[in-house]
Amino acid sequence: MRLYDVLNGLLHSGNADVYVTGSNSKLLSRDISTEFRGRGDAVHVHPFSFREFLDFSGMDVRDAYDEYAAFGGMPYLLSLKDDDAKFQYLDSLFEDIYFKNLESRYGIRLPGVLRELTSCLCSAVGSLISAARIARTVSSSRGRRTDPETISAYLGYLTDSFLFSLADRYDVKGRRYFDYPSKYYCADVGLRNVRLGLRQQEPTHIMENIIYNELLLRGFAVDVGNLEVLEPGPEGKRSQKIFGSGLYCPPGEPEVLHSVRSEHG
Repeated sequence: MRLYDVLNGLLHSGNADVYVTGSNSKLLSRDISTEFRGRGDAVHVHPFSFREFLDFSGMDVRDAYDEYAAFGGMPYLLSLKDDDAKFQYLDSLFEDIYFKNLESRYGIRLPGVLRELTSCLCSAVGSLISAARIARTVSSSRGRRTDPETISAYLGYLTDSFLFSLADRYDVKGRRYFDYPSKYYCADVGLRNVRLGLRQQEPTHIMENIIYNELLLRGFAVDVGNLEVLEPGPEGKRSQKIFGSGLYCPPGEPEVLHSVRSEHG
């Protein structure tokens, strides 16, 4: 008898609430809706937000932010006092949890590509990327052609495992999503930083990732896009400038966030 059959059988008990936890390699949120036929709820447990980290750490707010921006919000880190121990713990999560689970669940044929893709996403946090562009980058670095379909599949695996979140372009429809750039954010900035060997400590991109995660924790659905602004130019003529790319809550939501990094004009 399968685990799902046993759990579904317990649904007939009137005096039991059943909570199931497990490895990403065996159970994903989409499996819950399929296997439990709409009679189960998925509870997503995130790393600490900055506010939670600040409350539990007891640090000064500036020191807490510096620590959070470097090592993230995995709760176990608060019991580790040494930076080397924190680095080793986060690094082991990639190899012993994420990569092994992904390879086991999906039968990954190109584990090297999966690891390189993960590093690429960590490096590109806050930047617009596409599957086709990443495929060209990976192919160039490995000297072996990697097709966009494989990259797209691996991107799906990484988001299904809750290691990354995808923020789509709000103004793109249909098939153009495949080739059009979007943004991927790491579920925990500490994992991102350790994957890069604590290099590429880009404060603005790390802050953007932290804000994105905070919005998700507050229940927002977040897209990315460009903010078009008309500004007065010479001789009274108006010129269009595009600022972005930023984080956008859906229409009707009270908060709209955008960066002020000029891309055009």
